[in-house]
Amino acid sequence: MNPAGHETVVDGTDSGVFADEQIAPARLAAAIKDRLAASASELSGFWFQVRGHRAEYARELQQHLAGHAVVVLIVRRAPFDNVNAVLDDFVVLLEENQEACEKYLTGDAATDRRAVVLLARNTLQLPQVSSPVRLPAWFPRIGGRTPSVIIEDLTWRAESPLNTAEAAIGELCQLLFELEGVLLDRLYAVCMQKKAETASFWDQVRREGDGPSFNEFLDGVRRARYEVRNPSSYRPSVREGSSLVARIWGKTQGTAPDGLSRIGKSLARALALPESADTSWHRSIVAVLFRPSSLPPSDQQAFAINILVTIGATCQMITAAAHADAYPSYPVPLIRSISFDLRQGLAGARRSLIALDRYTG
Repeated sequence: MNPAGHETVVDGTDSGVFADEQIAPARLAAAIKDRLAASASELSGFWFQVRGHRAEYARELQQHLAGHAVVVLIVRRAPFDNVNAVLDDFVVLLEENQEACEKYLTGDAATDRRAVVLLARNTLQLPQVSSPVRLPAWFPRIGGRTPSVIIEDLTWRAESPLNTAEAAIGELCQLLFELEGVLLDRLYAVCMQKKAETASFWDQVRREGDGPSFNEFLDGVRRARYEVRNPSSYRPSVREGSSLVARIWGKTQGTAPDGLSRIGKSLARALALPESADTSWHRSIVAVLFRPSSLPPSDQQAFAINILVTIGATCQMITAAAHADAYPSYPVPLIRSISFDLRQGLAGARRSLIALDRYTG
């Protein structure tokens, strides 16, 4: 069982769409408003890389910033490639867009904070330090003055709570539910044919109060799944432990990386993984970061460990998003990338397990 070099499909969705997905104008506008409210500067600059149609993005972003003294400008001719001339380029951009600046930066007389958003094709490859800049005489409210300005690149810094739409929590829940269903089917089939093969894994996830029979536990989990009306809201509970993924999550939480090899070995055996099969799967980044210090001795064990860690991390992210008010905000690109990687891991594992039936019957 060898991992693919890359995954191109997640639950029927082209990964390229996700990979090129831009932070929505509404989300960027919210980040700008937060920064503007916390700023002590009279004028702030915010840089943002747009990979798609900049004029359309600028129009939508400006709409979401309505009521705030913020103007959205597109960087076209000013190079912004010399640290000693970056604010000179900034003034040139203002001069080129005098009409827009006068329209959107007049603002309320009580407002002493203004911002210019610069939409570019690239990230700002310069140190972001505060420097004084002489503004044109026509500049609204503070024209002719020399305020200190910093241009902050928000491309990788626009933050959001963990329950942001870009986290795709509903999709994570759905994929987790679907993977659990395939795991249950596989484990039940092996347990019915070769009970001894599942004994070690049952010892790993079994709790005090459980009966002696693994297949009875699996039957109970299956019955509980019938009560799930909306898989996109599926959120297992470690404390209740009524689902298979909750048992796996709890086990991974309490196990150091080097201990995962033992659990992975027992799961690989319980799933009756073949030595080789024409399948592919995605090794999630969390499985790489939390891999045992000694590499798994087999592809089957590596696949099983990937399932364990990916399920645990997915459950943790779903739960953290449900309690987002208790955690800090994080950059949207980071949240989106982690979610996408977990979705790849879940969907890839599910496809590989389904494909095994073609080889093992």
